[in-house]
Amino acid sequence: MNPHTIVGLAPGMPSEFLEGPFDTEAARGVVDEWAHCSADDAVAWARAATTKEGMMIGPSAGAALKVAVEVASRPESKGKTVCVVFASHGIRYTAHPLWKEMKAEAVGALPVPPNMDKSLPPLQWASDMIRLPL
Repeated sequence: MNPHTIVGLAPGMPSEFLEGPFDTEAARGVVDEWAHCSADDAVAWARAATTKEGMMIGPSAGAALKVAVEVASRPESKGKTVCVVFASHGIRYTAHPLWKEMKAEAVGALPVPPNMDKSLPPLQWASDMIRLPL
């Protein structure tokens, strides 16, 4: 089994802006330092970003967010802006265990079997039919 479990990252992939050997932790090219994130932490941070902040991100973005928060939390980062890039939307990873609980909830809310009647109108409800309490 591949020891690399954070989907979306490609370890050892050659890059034009990373000069030097890949078997060292030393800075190279435009990279000043390397940081690490476990697969469990990556999933936890992605899930937190999705549920608490409304940003549906995948596991690699969860790892990037965790590391960015660690960098921003350093004393030397006080008063500075830390920017992190989430390269893709989490919808690409719906088969990933990250969404296991949410998928179970969604499946439980759907009729079984699903209504496949082709004679029904495509729109089952419209937002103007919903009345929210004020």
